[in-house]
Amino acid sequence: MKLIGQNSARVWGGNEKWLSNLARGLRERGHEIVVSCRGGPVEENFRSLGFRTTSVRPRGEFDVPSALRFAHWLREEKPDAVLFTSWVPTVLGAWAARAANVRPVVVRLGIVREFPTSPGRAFAFRRWIDALIVNSEEIRDVWLAGAGDYPANRVHVILNGVESTRGKRDELRRALREELRLSATTILYGGAGHLFPRKGFDILLRGFAAAAIPDSRLAILGDGDDANALRSLAGELRIDDRVHWLGRRPNGAEIIAGFDAFVLSSRNEGMANVMLEAMAAAVPVIAADVSGARKALAPTAERPQAGRIVPRDDVEALANALLDVAASLRGDPRDLQSSLDEAHWRIRNWFSIEQMIDECEVVLTG
Repeated sequence: MKLIGQNSARVWGGNEKWLSNLARGLRERGHEIVVSCRGGPVEENFRSLGFRTTSVRPRGEFDVPSALRFAHWLREEKPDAVLFTSWVPTVLGAWAARAANVRPVVVRLGIVREFPTSPGRAFAFRRWIDALIVNSEEIRDVWLAGAGDYPANRVHVILNGVESTRGKRDELRRALREELRLSATTILYGGAGHLFPRKGFDILLRGFAAAAIPDSRLAILGDGDDANALRSLAGELRIDDRVHWLGRRPNGAEIIAGFDAFVLSSRNEGMANVMLEAMAAAVPVIAADVSGARKALAPTAERPQAGRIVPRDDVEALANALLDVAASLRGDPRDLQSSLDEAHWRIRNWFSIEQMIDECEVVLTG
């Protein structure tokens, strides 16, 4: 199979990490992958991984010339499938793929969205897009609830896959603490993601301030448009001397493995890769009750709890969860061990990269 992976993001985030994991796995199985993307961090990362890239891409909902160029390029490349991982260019991008006689046309959706109400986008999903890959049951259910007679068998729930870093956790934790010059007793909470409102870092800062845990620090991994506003908020909350701004790092999963506890404070997610990376490193997780959190962390009839879930946008609940984790870390760490063992079990059995690639391969090969 020759696959075109299309991504229009300006920054390297969870969606791009997912595409890179899939692309590497498919390449190992003998498939050819070409990435259509904009210049900058996304292109640089894919090139560093050894993938051929192109700047030819559909550039927006109304940019017909770019769609025509994309269709012409697809005719020359003759791929067996096209996978879109960005929302905005899907309409004209799907049209271009169909015009170039490429099937299947697949879209990957990584956050909760309702079925589109605009006639053009709704038409594209009904007529030009053959399959939708989502990474949580919540995304599928919300999509289908407003989709009328849209065929449910076109929506495929494929859980994200991550690699375990549990065996390297002690080493990675020591390295991060040395970098931040933390004492042996300091508790380091961490969050990670693109710094913009949907990720809820303002809630994390407010919850950390409200908890007021002695000898604790907060590290935020990532960058984005809200960076300055969040730094200002930390100053207003009088915690700026206790917050470490780590910026964007190429080894994000290894940084997350160095935290004492990980917090997902998002307002909207699909299945957050950063949460799974924390689970894969045996780092205690506190997550807002967003899409994917219950599948990853909540107890089931057969399985115990794998982490803590708190209501979205609830500063007090988050502060209490931070206090509970601190009590466990400073009391008997064995209190956390059962949930950490369960988290790692879920990574191996529900969120393995091999399983993700197996299921995506089936969809992409039609």
